[in-house]
Amino acid sequence: MCRSEKGQVLPLVALALVLVGGACLVLARLGAVAVARARAVAAADAAALAGAVDGEHAARRVAEANGARVERFERVGRTDVRVRVAFGPAQGRARARRVEPAPPAASLGDLSPAVRTALDRAARLLGRPVPITSGFRSSAEQATLYARRAMLPYPVAPPGRSMHERGLAVDVPTAFLPTLLPVARAAGLCRPYPVSDPVHFELCAGRAGEASAGPRARTG
Repeated sequence: MCRSEKGQVLPLVALALVLVGGACLVLARLGAVAVARARAVAAADAAALAGAVDGEHAARRVAEANGARVERFERVGRTDVRVRVAFGPAQGRARARRVEPAPPAASLGDLSPAVRTALDRAARLLGRPVPITSGFRSSAEQATLYARRAMLPYPVAPPGRSMHERGLAVDVPTAFLPTLLPVARAAGLCRPYPVSDPVHFELCAGRAGEASAGPRARTG
């Protein structure tokens, strides 16, 4: 190769090296941005979960433990929080929900025989058992629910006034209502409060007699 050709090649090689080096720098920068973004999202998720359970202070503490800082903490309704955090130049956003504790488990075995018979009849009509979220409640269980009534979606009767305490009422999951309602009356189960307490079922037959036997709850 003559010297003139070598002189032409060397600038091209130098230019190629510069381009390759520039590409490596760009890729490295993009990689760093992607890592920061992933760290920001992870920190936001952790902060949102902590904030949903224990409040804003917990969210900030968890974010700092992950090398981030909370830029915005917002409550959404009664159970949800939204969090925005910064991790270096990157931002992450997350939303989390506090799961409400379930009401105390009740003993289905202490339901009245008539209610158990109605539930069995409904199960035969449906070809599947009827799921129960609350059946018989002791006075202590009713008192616990009544104390938490402001946090619950449906009304709760004071202790001593609930049909659940007499084994004469059951609650079912909201999602099961469309399945149960078509056969409920035929099975002997009625909803005395379809608007205020739609998940609450009592016996259709004999309700008037039960009401005359003494004070009864207007709620679950």
